Amino acid sequence: MEVEIQLTGQPIAPSLPPAAEPGHVGAWTEFRGLVRGEENGQPIRALEYEAYPEMAGRELRRSLEELSSRHPCLRARVIHRVGLVPVGEAAIYVGIASAHRAEGLALLAAFMERLKQDVPIWKRRALPLAAADASPRTSPANPVSADSRRRLPAVRSLDEALADIRARCSPLPPERVSLAEAFGRVLRETVCAPEDLPSFDRSAVDGYAIRRDDAAIRFRVVDCLRAGDWKPRALQAGEAVRIATGAALPGNGLQVVMQEDAQGEGDVVRILRRSDARHIRCRGEDLRQGQPLVRAGLRLDAGALALLASVGHAEPLVSPRLRVLHLTTGDEIVPPDQTPKPGQIRDSNSILIGSLLRGWPCDVEHRHLPEEFEVAWDALDAAGVAGMDLLLVSGGASVGERDFTRALLERLGFEIVFRQIKARPGKPTIFGVNGRRVAFGLPGNPLAHFVCFHLEVATALARLLGAAEAPQFLRGQLAVELRDEPCPRETPWPARLEWSGTAPRLRPLAWSSSGDLTCLADANALVRVPAQCEVLDPGADVEFLPVIPLAASLSA
Repeated sequence: MEVEIQLTGQPIAPSLPPAAEPGHVGAWTEFRGLVRGEENGQPIRALEYEAYPEMAGRELRRSLEELSSRHPCLRARVIHRVGLVPVGEAAIYVGIASAHRAEGLALLAAFMERLKQDVPIWKRRALPLAAADASPRTSPANPVSADSRRRLPAVRSLDEALADIRARCSPLPPERVSLAEAFGRVLRETVCAPEDLPSFDRSAVDGYAIRRDDAAIRFRVVDCLRAGDWKPRALQAGEAVRIATGAALPGNGLQVVMQEDAQGEGDVVRILRRSDARHIRCRGEDLRQGQPLVRAGLRLDAGALALLASVGHAEPLVSPRLRVLHLTTGDEIVPPDQTPKPGQIRDSNSILIGSLLRGWPCDVEHRHLPEEFEVAWDALDAAGVAGMDLLLVSGGASVGERDFTRALLERLGFEIVFRQIKARPGKPTIFGVNGRRVAFGLPGNPLAHFVCFHLEVATALARLLGAAEAPQFLRGQLAVELRDEPCPRETPWPARLEWSGTAPRLRPLAWSSSGDLTCLADANALVRVPAQCEVLDPGADVEFLPVIPLAASLSA
């Protein structure tokens, strides 16, 4: 693998061409690590990085070359900035050229993890936002300005939040499991055909195999072949072989006459009708040896598993089953089978989250925490949390006196990436990372839960599992008018996905607040309504996110 390393004191260009010519690679994967506006919970204006250039360059190269033995790629480019890096600017850029996207993503994830441990590049200090006496050594090419601070807004747009999640979540290490355990897992290797498929010429029908160049009408039946038989022989003129569907042809240059087009008379068969059709499944007509059979990144369903079984790939390399801890908060929450007292409400979020997670390969534990922070902390098994891949906290994500989700995540060692999203429902959404572990603080209202799961949480799940396809917006048309009071935030609006022929049409559903569950019985999509939008006419072209598989919506 070719490796290009650059340490620089200058800003990293916002757009860089791929380090490989188009058409020579299958995928070009990029990562930019931006300086965020906080360090250890305090606002900052810049970070200062220090490095030993020769040693850092050597270790960067050594790490990439070593990791490429496990994740084969074609070329890597690394640019790491040293000196002062203002908030919102990139401290590191990594580009990977690979034959397949999954290989590039795997190498990128492993390299970023290794970078934290082995490479002598350090954060020397963080410059506080308000400290007038902390002026760093700056140069005209590297000013710390109000403009640079504004590049990373405190409240993320939906697109920015999803980009943050994609950038900060890395695929978890894969494992080999039996085919019986692999359903729903994400394949983490591309499986190629170990042989031609089919591996031999076989009959496509029940009938009689004869030579294609033999124009006779009557043939002597010299053998009978069933599926599983292997009896090679050269047929002579006037000879035929009785053959079953799936049975191997005895030789070359043959065709099979269907049983319906022939009449057997003891050990003689008379051909009633004959066409040019060979009725043979030829060797390699499905796939040639070495061609990709199932590509990395695919979630394994029944068909894919059957295909792997057919070629003897009995232990595929797949994503692990995720360990998920879901915490509910709030003293007003009671179980669904309990009659609420005045001021209490039944817990619907646990069953909502548990049901949504059934579509993903994971093991889920649900727990409830009291509303007092220290009491909740004492009740929480911090060591148990450390064994989880994904932590979901329902409620407590806002800024009220008893909203402690952010403090809880920080005490558990999570770095808070963002705290709010410019969307409704779902504004008070917290996203944090701790190594490979991921945490979300979700707003307590159930409709907001539904929306945040399908947008933010599902994006993280796809990345953790190494899935090729993450949730993405598609295009469709509104079936009816959508009218609302203008809102400064964009709205993922619950809708019913319908079909007009092959065209998706969206029927917006009524909802009154982020606590309104009534629309969820019919919702199978989220329509993206822009900020400050008052009306969208019938037939308007809109973006939408399916929240069930499209195939299922076709039959709904």
